Amino acid sequence: MSAYDENKTLDMIEKATKSVVNISTVKLMQNLFYQAVPVGGMGSGTLIDSLGLVLTNNHVVGGAEKINVTLWNNQVLEGKIVGLCAVHDIAVVRVRANGLQAAELGDSDKLRVGQRVYAVGTPLG
Repeated sequence: MSAYDENKTLDMIEKATKSVVNISTVKLMQNLFYQAVPVGGMGSGTLIDSLGLVLTNNHVVGGAEKINVTLWNNQVLEGKIVGLCAVHDIAVVRVRANGLQAAELGDSDKLRVGQRVYAVGTPLG
């Protein structure tokens, strides 16, 4: 078994962080008097290609009137929903940008029980 290498782990997390985005939304809800009231929400997502596709959750963006995607460098981009699946709570959002750093996805079938895994996100900004 190889020894834990803290520097390799930190390098991996630093690289992955550039693929993680914060998503803020505005949804219109009705108050008791049936008036439309804007309600803000937040969540996290992951860039899955360099052209601007973001994988997130349906509960984060479903029903949103406005979506802002904030990159690791604090650049804010407007997001548009490409697809939603409420059953699986998954969504894809597109931002207009080039040269984005997509996450390097692994093969979960190769994981073994007891192996270290890391979750990187920014749901609260």
